[in-house]
Formats: sequence, C-alpha cells, structure tokens
Amino acid sequence: MAGAMISIQRLFFSFFKTLAVFFVLTVFMGASALNAQELGQGDAAPSRFFKVEQVRAADASVLVSGKNKIHLWGVQSIDYMPAAFQLRARTSLDNAVGGGKVECERKSKSGDDIIAQCVNRNDEDLALYMIQTGYVSVNRVHVYGTVFEKAYIDAEIKAQNQGAGIWAGPRSAGGSASQSSSNMMLSFSFILFIFIIAAFSALSVIIMRGFQKVMQAQRESLDFMARERKLREKERRIVASMLDSELKANKTKIEAYLIVYDEMLKSMSDPDRPPKYQKTGDIIQKQPVLGRMVFDRNTDKLDMLGAELASKLIHFYARIKSNPEYENLEPDMNLEQARQSLESVIQGAQRMNETVEELLNDFNDIGLSAAMSA
Repeated sequence: MAGAMISIQRLFFSFFKTLAVFFVLTVFMGASALNAQELGQGDAAPSRFFKVEQVRAADASVLVSGKNKIHLWGVQSIDYMPAAFQLRARTSLDNAVGGGKVECERKSKSGDDIIAQCVNRNDEDLALYMIQTGYVSVNRVHVYGTVFEKAYIDAEIKAQNQGAGIWAGPRSAGGSASQSSSNMMLSFSFILFIFIIAAFSALSVIIMRGFQKVMQAQRESLDFMARERKLREKERRIVASMLDSELKANKTKIEAYLIVYDEMLKSMSDPDRPPKYQKTGDIIQKQPVLGRMVFDRNTDKLDMLGAELASKLIHFYARIKSNPEYENLEPDMNLEQARQSLESVIQGAQRMNETVEELLNDFNDIGLSAAMSA
C-alpha cells in the first residue's frame, strides 16, 4: 500500500510540473504575440547613392567628410555614457571604416547634415556593426516597417544578451532581478506543493482518473507540434528554393553584364581601331539590372534560413538598385578616363558576382539549394 501511495505521489508531482511548464509557456507565447502586434509597416524614404573617399568617425554614429556630417541611419548614440565609453565607441567606428572609402544610400539631407545608410569597403553595414558591438541603440523611428527592422532589432537584442557596450550594466542588473524572481518563484512553488500534498490524500482517485486525460492531451499536443515543425520545414525549403533560383538568375545577368563590358574595355585597347564612343558617344550602365521580387515578398521569412545567411542576403539585396544609374561617354572624353569608368563598373559587378557565388554555396552547404529541394 505504501509503495502504491509513493507511485501515486510521483505521478501527481510529474503532473504538477507539466502544468507549471505549460502555464509558463502560455504566458511567454502571449507576451511574444502582443509584442508582434505592436509592430507596423512604414514607407521607406527615397534613396540616393553616393561614395565618400575619406571619412572619419566623429562619434559612435556620425562620420565626417569635409564640411559634411553623415549620420548613420537606423541608430542613435547614447549621450549620457562616460567620456571613456564615447571614445571607445568612436574608435570602434573608425576601425570599421578602416580609413577607406564608404558607399552610402542617402535617406535625407539638411544643410551639411546627411542621414544615410553606409557600408565600408568590405560591404559591411556600419550601423549594424555598431549595434552588434553595443555602442549604439536602434532608432526605431528610422527602421520601422523597413526590410532592415528585424535584423537591426535582433542585433540589439543579441548585444543586450551578451552584455556588450552600453548593455553591460543593464544586463547585470537584469541578472540580479531574474535571480530574485527565480528564488521567489521557487519559494512559491514549494509552498503550493505542500498544500497540494496535504489535499492529495483525499483527491488522489479523482486526480488519477484525470491524469490519463492529461497524458492524452499531451500526446495530441506533441503530435500537433511535430506536424507544425514539418510544415515550417517545408515552407523553409520552398522559400530557400525560390531565393536560390533568383540568385542563380541574378548571377547569370551579372556574368552577361561582365561579358559585354569586358568586350567594350578590350575594344578600347585596340590601337588600330578607335573606340566606338569617340564616334557617336556611348552609355555605361553602372550596375546590372537584377531581380529582387522573391526577396521583397519573403523578407518576413528570412529568419527561417538562420541569422547569418539572412544577414548576408539583406546586405546583398541592399546593394541592388531599383533604377541603376547611367554614365555618358561623350565623343570628346579622354580615353583613359573612359577606361577608368569601365573598370570601376566591372569591378563592382565582379564583387557582386563573388557575393552571389558565396550565397549559392551557403544554400548548397545547408542543403537548401533549388536543385536539392527538387
């Protein structure tokens, strides 16, 4: 009889733990859903691309070039931090720039002040880098409803969890509060468990009958979760396959673009035949026209592919311009100047081709290429 009572008590304790876990999960999922409902969609301001040959960091979110001050789009500095912290933040941004040129997409301008999204010579988003190092926070007004919103906010949350930069103090305080809350929860659970054990002798028969129903509900819940995982994995493969196909199509366009302009550059080196542009003039398209329809329609599903691959995709598609710029080669233009213009666009296309090749290899390495999905 004593053995039977002990077995019943163990079964009840397992049942109580299951209900507690289910309650915590329900509260967490409800909070997550509420946060998700608060997010909206906004309109991105028209952009204008430009290059700056030499820039220096003025603080954690501002670059200076001559009289111009370039404020990094999507971030904001923490002005109340100590001077030593401000210097480390400025040094971090200077190191990211590396003394080289940066390419920017202007969001707005007022006098000598420009708000722009900039990348360094390694195509690394400077604002995202400063968020990841914890020296700035996300400007929610800038990123709201844009394709970069999730990547920037995820980077800020990761910096908080790692206690980087400005988040070192809050994280420590949060840990103490979490420990205190955990101790309080354990005390409450222990007291509640004592009361339940006291009442268990009278209610054991009823609980045992209901225990089978609970187990059945758990099995059904597990089956549902398994089906949901399968559906999510299927959706992940479909999205990956479409993105892989779009990247392959873009790679073909880039290679065709390179062939055309390589031939044009070679023709300028022929001493026996004057270049075509010197007769009738010519036009250089500064970037190949690439597709981005699949990416734009699935920005909310990029997290399925993993944070690293999603970040690479965002950086690549951020460089694709909806309306590529053109440069006129006038008949009286110096031959060396024309060659330099061609070499510049060819080098840019080659970098994009290398990036696409790397992305396609990443899809293939994780088994999500279009060929594997088929």
